[in-house]
Amino acid sequence: MLSESAARWVLVLHTALGVAAVGAATHLVIWLRGYLRGNYGRHRAVKKFAWISLVLHLCAFLAGNLMYPTYKVEVRTAYLENANAIVEQATVHRSELERITTREHAPTIEPTATSELVRRAAKAARWFDVKEHWIALGLIASAGLVLMLKFWDPRRDGGALSPIVLGLAVVIAATVWFGAIVGVLTASYRAV
Repeated sequence: MLSESAARWVLVLHTALGVAAVGAATHLVIWLRGYLRGNYGRHRAVKKFAWISLVLHLCAFLAGNLMYPTYKVEVRTAYLENANAIVEQATVHRSELERITTREHAPTIEPTATSELVRRAAKAARWFDVKEHWIALGLIASAGLVLMLKFWDPRRDGGALSPIVLGLAVVIAATVWFGAIVGVLTASYRAV
C-alpha cells in the first residue's frame, strides 16, 4: 500500500495518463472515420495512434492498479462503505454550513438526508468497480486493434475490415471516456 502522499501523486499521474488516453483514443476514432469512405492515406499514422492509445491506456490502468490498495483502504472501506464515517462527515459539514450561513446572513441550506448520503457513497463505490471492468475490456480491445492493424493494410487487402476496425476504436474510446467520467465523479465524491 502506498503512503497517502505517494497515492496522491500516483492519482495525479493516473489522471494525466487517463486524459491523454482519452485524447489519443478520440483522435484515433476521428482518423479512422475516413476508412469507411475508402480514404486510407493516414494508415501509418492510424497504426501509430493505435499504439499510442494502447500504451497510454495500459499505463493509466497500471497507475490505477498501483494506487488501488490505498484507495480500497483509505477511501472505499474507510469512507464509502462506512456509514459512521459518512454520518460523521455530514455532521461536521452541516455544522460548518450553519456557522457560515449565520456569519454571512445567507439563507439556510437544507441538509441531505443521511440515508441518501450513505446510498450515494455505496453507489459511487459500485460505479468505480464497473469502471475498472470496462477499462480492462477496452484494454483488450485496444490490444486487438493494434494487432489487427499490424497485419491488415486496407490499401493492400481492401477495406472490408474497415467497419470492424472503426468499431473497435469506438469501443476503446467509449471505455476510456466512461472510465474518465466515472473516475472524476468518484474522485470528486471522495479522493485518496
